[in-house]
Amino acid sequence: MSTLTTATALEVRDLVVRYGSGRRARQTPPAVDGVSFDIAPGETLGLVGESGSGKSTIGKAVLGLHPPAAGTVRLHGQDVTRMPLKQRSRHAADLRVVFQDPYSSLNPARTIGQTLVEPLRLLGVRGPAANAKARAALESVGLPGDAADRYPAQFSGGQRQRVAIARALVCDPKVLVLDEPVSALDLSTQAQVLNLLADLRDQHGLAFLFIAHDLGVVRFLAQRVVVLYRGQVMETGPVESVTQAPRHPYTVALTAAAPVPRPAEQAARRAAREALGIGTAGAAKPSPTGCPFVPRCPLATEICSQQRPPLRQVDDTHTACHHAERTATLG
Repeated sequence: MSTLTTATALEVRDLVVRYGSGRRARQTPPAVDGVSFDIAPGETLGLVGESGSGKSTIGKAVLGLHPPAAGTVRLHGQDVTRMPLKQRSRHAADLRVVFQDPYSSLNPARTIGQTLVEPLRLLGVRGPAANAKARAALESVGLPGDAADRYPAQFSGGQRQRVAIARALVCDPKVLVLDEPVSALDLSTQAQVLNLLADLRDQHGLAFLFIAHDLGVVRFLAQRVVVLYRGQVMETGPVESVTQAPRHPYTVALTAAAPVPRPAEQAARRAAREALGIGTAGAAKPSPTGCPFVPRCPLATEICSQQRPPLRQVDDTHTACHHAERTATLG
């Protein structure tokens, strides 16, 4: 859901993604079930949820790495959902990705320069022009241009992630999919990379689809957030509203689970989460007809098992909960 008045860089509508094929795929709940959102130039949208919520699957569908079963993905108004690979490659420069692990995302046998110029060759940029763009991309992420002559093993984890960001930027993209880009880094390095991403977004007007499990990290970088559970949108809206005054019990649980650097506050949050009685995702079988969160929800009633709640506006967010007005009592 969005009320953007500017042109959208990325638009996703009613996205459904299934794994497997044939009867088994049809009988298994979809990994992503009817998700919609859009992102404007210069904006970051956070996708947040527990493991298995469908965050990375949405990223794969947007990137064309997994075909959607239904719905559309539009890049600057152009439908790229089922576009043939050869035709989609023309849009590849506008849509790039930064993966989670800075250690496995770079080929150890190739210099940084060789890695960065590879996507440029596909765009017809070669020779000195490609080398110059590669060095400029490295400098834009705070690394020296001569880093192009070195190998990944000569860099720390934070530096490798800067290289991965430079690789994404070298084609001058308009949209970046950031799939848990700081989760493998220590806290101080996380802060440096997040600040770098925010600066690059603002300087170049980039649209970020920021995938993460930590609401605190999402709050730092994103303007809006989509909270996912078992492939469905539970809550969406401005990041401050969703994190400070959540209206879905699942968002309340995620907020309580977000790590903080102060041990006393962390212990209080853990106690608050346990008091909710929500439990873990793997221990609960979802409702086949109603809200998927029913087995874990302290507010669940009969209607929750019978009817899937629609996204509706409650205060400043859109929430898929029949009892969203009662969520404040969980505090």
